[in-house]
Amino acid sequence: MRCTICGIRIDSEDNAVEEGWIPYFCGGEIEHEVACPDCTQALLQDGKDGEMEVKEEFRGRLKYLDEKADEGWQDYSDVVSTVLESEPGKLN
Repeated sequence: MRCTICGIRIDSEDNAVEEGWIPYFCGGEIEHEVACPDCTQALLQDGKDGEMEVKEEFRGRLKYLDEKADEGWQDYSDVVSTVLESEPGKLN
């Protein structure tokens, strides 16, 4: 499995559950696949309906790895910077 936002990988669903990965979240009207705990903390919030959603300040600014893109490589430096600001010890 890999985080739909930052691309970090985890080797099993069991480990993902233990470490607090979320199975899905909403980015506008689209439901996206899993997110790691660091991206969840930095970029997501509980929505009014109780579902996890992208924080307002990041809506429309993120590209997701589960979306088809015209280019094969995407620059995730802003996302990584935001995540590291909230959890600086998580640099892999």
